[in-house]
Amino acid sequence: MKKTVLIFFVIIFCLVGIQEILASSVKIKSIEVQGNRSIQKSTILMTIKSHEGSVFDKEQISSDIRALYRLGLFQDIQVVKDEAPDGMKLIFVIKEKGAIGKITIEGHKKIKEEKIREKIVVKVFKPADPAMIQASIQAIQEHYAKEGYHLAAVTTELKPIPDSSDQELIFRIKENQGLRVKRINFIGNKAFSDKELRKVIRTKGKGYFSWLSSSGKFSDEAVERDVLMLTFHYLNHGYIKVKVSSPKIYLSKDKKWLYITFNVTEGLQYRLRSVDMEGDILTTKQELISKLIVKPGQIYSRMNIEKDMQLLSQIYGDQGYAFTNINPATLPDDTTRTADLIYRISKGSKVYIEKINIIGNMVTRDKVIRRELAIKENALYNESRLQMAKRKLEQLGYFEEVNFATPRGSRDDTLVLNITVKEKPTGTFTIGAGFSSVENFIFNASIAKDNFLGYGLKGQFSVELSSRRQLFVFSLEDPYFLDTNWILGLSAFRTVYAFEDFDREAFGGNVSFGRRFFDYSSTRLIYEIEKVNATDFSTTVPALFENNLEGLTSSLALELNRDTRDNRLFPSKGFFHSVANEFAGVGGDNDFYRFSANSRFYQPVFWKVIFKTNVSLAYITSLNNQPVPLFERFFLGGINSLRGFFPRSVGPKVRVPADATGGDSDFVIGGNKMIQLNGELELPIYDPIGFKFVTFVDAGNAFAEDENYSLRQLRSDYGFGLRWNSPFGPLRFEWGIPIKREPGEDSVVFNFTIGSFF
Repeated sequence: MKKTVLIFFVIIFCLVGIQEILASSVKIKSIEVQGNRSIQKSTILMTIKSHEGSVFDKEQISSDIRALYRLGLFQDIQVVKDEAPDGMKLIFVIKEKGAIGKITIEGHKKIKEEKIREKIVVKVFKPADPAMIQASIQAIQEHYAKEGYHLAAVTTELKPIPDSSDQELIFRIKENQGLRVKRINFIGNKAFSDKELRKVIRTKGKGYFSWLSSSGKFSDEAVERDVLMLTFHYLNHGYIKVKVSSPKIYLSKDKKWLYITFNVTEGLQYRLRSVDMEGDILTTKQELISKLIVKPGQIYSRMNIEKDMQLLSQIYGDQGYAFTNINPATLPDDTTRTADLIYRISKGSKVYIEKINIIGNMVTRDKVIRRELAIKENALYNESRLQMAKRKLEQLGYFEEVNFATPRGSRDDTLVLNITVKEKPTGTFTIGAGFSSVENFIFNASIAKDNFLGYGLKGQFSVELSSRRQLFVFSLEDPYFLDTNWILGLSAFRTVYAFEDFDREAFGGNVSFGRRFFDYSSTRLIYEIEKVNATDFSTTVPALFENNLEGLTSSLALELNRDTRDNRLFPSKGFFHSVANEFAGVGGDNDFYRFSANSRFYQPVFWKVIFKTNVSLAYITSLNNQPVPLFERFFLGGINSLRGFFPRSVGPKVRVPADATGGDSDFVIGGNKMIQLNGELELPIYDPIGFKFVTFVDAGNAFAEDENYSLRQLRSDYGFGLRWNSPFGPLRFEWGIPIKREPGEDSVVFNFTIGSFF
């Protein structure tokens, strides 16, 4: 009996095996797809590997089903087999996931909706893929955590859309209260106090002005950066072996506050015993070492070493060695607490610029960018010229960003210079109104284009109206006339200035022709014709000027400028020098010679504090028997010269009858010589809105024809102010305090205006 049962099972097993063998040799006659609504049949057939004519394989069918599920488009997949003598028909029966017809975000107040939508990877009119929805939730939560809201929770809901087969995907956000840093502590620090180290890091504890700044805000990225900043701080003060571990972060019981503790292992402080170089030495080792910042005997400083590496890279780069490798090796000696510093230099081969590519310029023509480059294709690489080219492109004002990349070229001795720019709008239309302590109500409007048609042409039409001045100006300039270094400019104007003692009215125009030379210098020849007259005197007209109150001025001027400022509107580094000689006597009624010179200097002092100086000198003399016209003389005082004095109140005066009824008063007639000195320290208060504090000192005076320049006769003042780079323009609020007041002068002069000084 047992033998009969065994024979039966062997026969069954053989029959099943034969069936499997026969099935495995059956070819697929056709493949059909059923149930697809939005997914094309071709998408499914391209995903699976089974195809018409291939041999039916169960394992391959299972693999095909898994591949289709990985698309994230299907809720259910079944495969039906229909066998026939001429082959097998496969039917893929699918059920698609419901498409998302609308995405809604609810509960967000702290972060703008467009920022949240940027994090959502689910797309409208695509199936509701759970993996994509979960990825979107995670991205939103990570963004909230980055903004300090680590307890933010995101949930989703899929709701049917009435009269549609699509669904609405709702992201519900519970922001909860953002975590704030209550206190930051340090363990292991002996060389620096907690207070000193708190100044080093970016993360700050909550303070009185946290509502205005980011102090108290917590960010994982910021804390990671703080570890590096603390390490760098110690390295800059000689602690070569310092270790700063990842901080411990504690959450308060009410889940509102964070307490952060940094653990520091300082080690020893080292001084430099020697500074040496090895490898490829240009010129002589002694000459290169003499140019370095680091010297034997100094406390080890990683910052100074990096500055020296940049200096050496520039020295080698200026000789064509673009890929110089400089490796500083530090060899500490714990017994003497000293270290030997060795710069190991491998210069490589000289490199030539194979090609220059301009990327990202949609409006600006290539030639407008290329003409600013001090380096050309096929030329030997030069680091200084490359840096200068970048600065000049940034100074144009056409681009938000200018980035240089120098990948290797087709040969080892070549590179490609890729210049990527991000253009910004260069055409502006502005209209505004304001109030000034000097000019009362101000209205201004202007249309300007700094990069007309992408050719770099500059044009402007502006109107400015106030109780003290009316300006109408039109100007056009081609900074590269006929694609050369020549400059051509045209302008026309109509101006009215209401001064304290009289009004100056003028209209005219000028044409200028100049040329750039060297790297930051230019010269211009300017012809100007102007009809001028003085009217509306507040007192009797001084007898000296009774016959010289109007006329035509036709002048020729020669200017020489040098400008290395990093930003023309808000400079923080560099200088500006200008010298001009003007000869008025080319026809016209007013004949005079005027010389003027101006020098401005800008230098970062520490942190983001900027030290600024301005020096102006001027001289004018008549070329006929008439005195220098009243409207061409020099007057000081006011927010753009001596801020502790009223506008145009400083200068030579004469006594004149006040009116026909009798009495007399001072009339400021101005001088034919002038000197003005200004010094400022500008401190940022809140950078994101351009809010700054300034403290200043001014000195200057105007001198009469029979007086010489005299430093002893300079009037001076000091003061402070606030500045805001507002959407309406730079706003200035300044209080000037005169030194050694004279009778009739105020002890404090407040000025408020729209516009920059120097």
